[in-house]
Amino acid sequence: MIALGKILRSKKILTDGGIADIKNLCVTVLLPVMAFDALIHGKYSRDSIILILLEFFMLFSAWAIGFPLKRFFDKSIRDYVPYAMGTYEGGLFGWALISILVGAQNLYYIVSMDIFSGVFGFTVMYVGYKMINGESPSKKEIALSIVKNPLIIAVVLGFGGAALGLGKTIDGSKYAELYSKIISMFTAPLTSLILISIGAGLVFDRAVLSRGIKFTLVRYAVQLVIAAIVLATIKLTIGLNEILLVTLLMYFSCPPSFLISIYSKKKEAVEFSSAVISLEIIVALIVFSLLLVASA
Repeated sequence: MIALGKILRSKKILTDGGIADIKNLCVTVLLPVMAFDALIHGKYSRDSIILILLEFFMLFSAWAIGFPLKRFFDKSIRDYVPYAMGTYEGGLFGWALISILVGAQNLYYIVSMDIFSGVFGFTVMYVGYKMINGESPSKKEIALSIVKNPLIIAVVLGFGGAALGLGKTIDGSKYAELYSKIISMFTAPLTSLILISIGAGLVFDRAVLSRGIKFTLVRYAVQLVIAAIVLATIKLTIGLNEILLVTLLMYFSCPPSFLISIYSKKKEAVEFSSAVISLEIIVALIVFSLLLVASA
């Protein structure tokens, strides 16, 4: 599907506008449905709170580490380093691959964690990029970017539904099969659409990719340390089962949020974000393949 996306883009069957429309459909309709369904059928306890707190640690520690590392990068991209160091692209990348590895029914682990990566992106990253671009966003703009986001709305409703036992109620009703068929109509094409759009956006230009190689190596070194701390903490607290281990290994391999390309305005920033996302997608796909073979 990724190769198909690249071919469709090279043949101009898919245009930049078409790719943007596919991503918009996924983010505003299909992903929210998947998130809502996964969350209302999730199992929540003290363990869930620990995982969410660890997500905060992952986001803010990577972001904070990015500041002292800025000086090792070219001046034209230096200010973007901390914001690209943190966050993980779950919705438009990781969820699709994780669902293949562990099944859509086990996505509630990562959905409940990853939503805070989105909040981080719409607050800390949003403000940071605006300031780099010479703008100063208002509190109203920041708040609206969060409360109007369909994925965040779906997650809030999903947690609320889980608290009310909505998943069990639906599954035990005469409408269970109808509900399942409706959900599958939204979620079945999701993985293919995401993978096609990822392939269409991959960059293989040597000059562009060279701008992201050093950062990619540094980011994965940082993520390796953070991953070791997080996995050790989980093992000592809630226990590390195979599904959670595979989920987190795939998640740590994900590129930074695609928001870094959306927020980038300057030419250097656009090339930097394109290179980083393309390179880290390739690395993540290698990790995905290894995990797929190991879990077979």
